[in-house]
Amino acid sequence: MVAGTVLLMAVLHAHGGVVPQLLARGALAVAHSHNDYEQQKPLEQALAAGFPSVEADVWLRGDEIVVSHHGFLEFSDRGRLEDLYLRPLQRRVDQLGSVYGDSQVFYLWIDLKDSSRELTDALHRLLARYPMFTVFTDTESRRGAVVAILTGDEEAKRRYTEEHQVRLACRDSNVLGDADPNSDGRWMWYALPWDDVVDASTVTERGSRAAQAQLRRVVERAHALGRRLRLYAVPERPDAWGPAIAAGVDLIGTDRIEAFGGYLRSRSELLEARAQRTPGWR
Repeated sequence: MVAGTVLLMAVLHAHGGVVPQLLARGALAVAHSHNDYEQQKPLEQALAAGFPSVEADVWLRGDEIVVSHHGFLEFSDRGRLEDLYLRPLQRRVDQLGSVYGDSQVFYLWIDLKDSSRELTDALHRLLARYPMFTVFTDTESRRGAVVAILTGDEEAKRRYTEEHQVRLACRDSNVLGDADPNSDGRWMWYALPWDDVVDASTVTERGSRAAQAQLRRVVERAHALGRRLRLYAVPERPDAWGPAIAAGVDLIGTDRIEAFGGYLRSRSELLEARAQRTPGWR
């Protein structure tokens, strides 16, 4: 047992120095690197910090899927989705069994920036080359080390999940409606902006209880439908992070990887408390 642990630590140390983060994995379970591709080292910084979720904006440039926020500005491309995210993640899975060697799933959010069929068809072909992905069908899902989640253009992500019987990604919705159906293995997440959920006047230390209550109502509605909630455009400060964690938000987006990661480690008791309230939560 000791020898196995030493070996695992050696392997992890050789792939991003993530041993300290692995030990604090529970505290980081809500951490999502929003606009990850805009970091100085896309994916690498999120992995070094132990984040279980990252997001990349994609466009189709010729025959290649490129990572960029502005598809019409070719000079803004950061590189290919395959080179920046898929190959590095598959290498880790091949060597460790999962992205961090902890048997937990890793979330790759793919933000579709246009509605073209060419983009979704090319994406399906690309994802099919990587065995790390969870596979969804109409009757079951086969868990992989990485779950791909489509966000962004509504038409594109709906078309992908509705037209493929065997899917290599599920999707989100950016609207939580009163008549939303239960989760069906296609639509499994909500991604909502902070300002759509929380009244700005409640984001103070004194008003954190009100913000938490507003967030909790949305979380409970999403969970009741069998979906999870990712929150984005969250103010980058503790008086917003704290209520979101306490309310049970599943993933909290940040552009400040080090600051948010440090906050989560310092407040691990918040994650422990909510884990006790929600058995099986990760």
